[in-house]
Amino acid sequence: MDDELLMWCSERGDGSFAAFHETYAWLASRAQGRQELDWRIALYNLQALGHVEIDWENNRWSVTPPVLTSLANSAGHSLLVGQRPLWLLDRLDNLQNDPAPQSAQLAQSVLPLPAVGQQGGPSVRLVATPDLDDARALCEALGIYFQDRTADQLARRLPGLREMLAQKRGALRGPGGVEPQRMSDGNEIWEDIEGPGEPPLYGAYRYQRYNTKRYVYWIGDLGFVADKRAVIYAQLARSKRWVLRYDAQHQELYSPIRMQLPQLHARAAVLRSGLLPQPSSLRPSSTTAPRRPESGRSHFVKYVNIDEPFARMVADSLHQELQFVS
Repeated sequence: MDDELLMWCSERGDGSFAAFHETYAWLASRAQGRQELDWRIALYNLQALGHVEIDWENNRWSVTPPVLTSLANSAGHSLLVGQRPLWLLDRLDNLQNDPAPQSAQLAQSVLPLPAVGQQGGPSVRLVATPDLDDARALCEALGIYFQDRTADQLARRLPGLREMLAQKRGALRGPGGVEPQRMSDGNEIWEDIEGPGEPPLYGAYRYQRYNTKRYVYWIGDLGFVADKRAVIYAQLARSKRWVLRYDAQHQELYSPIRMQLPQLHARAAVLRSGLLPQPSSLRPSSTTAPRRPESGRSHFVKYVNIDEPFARMVADSLHQELQFVS
């Protein structure tokens, strides 16, 4: 179903949330034995994988151009991201019979691998490209883009918390909404507060506004309306609560399932493998004790093929002290 959904997006090009929701519901009704996700999660997963861009303010989405990007620590494999029209997949899977003479020659050294299915998103499409010059030549023959290690390039440009809070939604002076809640340090991430929740305030707050939630990070009388995950990580940094875990032996990065990485950070981590983060449990053992450690068996999501320099770039951009596990 997820491959069909991406193919529909690829052929459609762009559209409204309503059109996506309708198509997702129709495909889900035809998929037997599959647990349906909320359509918003399905759309977000396509964004994390680099296949679409989303305008959450105007309820619109658009497909991204097809790109072949090399993967670090992968023994010469490249990942196909972005648009997947049927003509591109047909040409990629039949290089030896491609009308472009250069493609037939490349078929001797470039090997498209069978699609690898994954939960919650379309299949991973990998191409064995031991020589980057061959990968570039393949993209030229197919008329698509090539980027060397897109994940690492993105990681070096990740916005910090200050940038994420000051994005286009802007600053707020005055009430944030109704039913105010404050981010807590307990098991329940949000807790009700007394009163209207008006400034001056400090830290992460959540309000009910029309039919949605509004997330605000307050610094006295000035509030920054931002993405939920950016607001959460700003509060984590303020309270010096270190939640990111790293397993150096297996090259895996973990974030709590209720405190997942902000969108660009998540995309960078996902593009290291082409795999969406999957739920995982571990009993962390840190080399340095955090001020407020996550106790017991915590539930996380796991990103794979993450080397230590990459993990540190993600953590540093979020003002997190990376906690090592063994």
